[in-house]
Amino acid sequence: MRQLRRARPERWQTAQAKGRIRPQQGFTESPTGLRPVQSLPQRSFANWLVPIAVACLMLALQAGGEPVYEALRYERAAVLGGQPWRLVSAHVVHLGWAHCLMNAGGLALCAAFAAGTLGWRAWAIAIVVLALGVGILLVVASPRATNYAGLSGVLYGLFVWVLAPRAWRGDRVALIVLLAVIARIGWQMLHPPLEAQRALIGGDVLVEAHLYGALCALVLCLCRWAWPHLRRA
Repeated sequence: MRQLRRARPERWQTAQAKGRIRPQQGFTESPTGLRPVQSLPQRSFANWLVPIAVACLMLALQAGGEPVYEALRYERAAVLGGQPWRLVSAHVVHLGWAHCLMNAGGLALCAAFAAGTLGWRAWAIAIVVLALGVGILLVVASPRATNYAGLSGVLYGLFVWVLAPRAWRGDRVALIVLLAVIARIGWQMLHPPLEAQRALIGGDVLVEAHLYGALCALVLCLCRWAWPHLRRA
């Protein structure tokens, strides 16, 4: 990788005078010359902002106890009866503290894999789209799934959404973890959850939600790849 360097003072002053850069902004080399880059601390903060907010929301709702859980969980009859918000709210309530903390930890791990490359808008859009996608697919494709709660379906989707582009660019670690996530979903589809896992989270594991999250994430990845091409067309 080519080493970063600062622009010569006269070029820096000219660019600053024309309003193209901010003071103390760095430069990196590109085939067309020097270009300003966003500082790493700013990108890192934006990467963690939404995951931290979602984790805090999950913990706060978990502290609300059973009434909050009953009001926000996915319940097929309630959704079809005119409560569509449950398609999204179900993903931030959990069966118990162990279930909640496991998913909060998974969300932190996923944000760490993103490594400061994603902004808060990308995170917010991805989480909302994945939550809606999983919820709608539960209604349409899983009529036997009458109840659901937890971030795991969205979380599997987030892992695919974060790791797939990095794996495509040749990141071997991302590729290995992505394959492990896909293998995990395949294993869950073929083998029933262990009794110890049920006891830990306080209920059954709805594997279909994990699959739906991964499928919705693939659609998101394709849209992210196609969008620049569509804008240039």
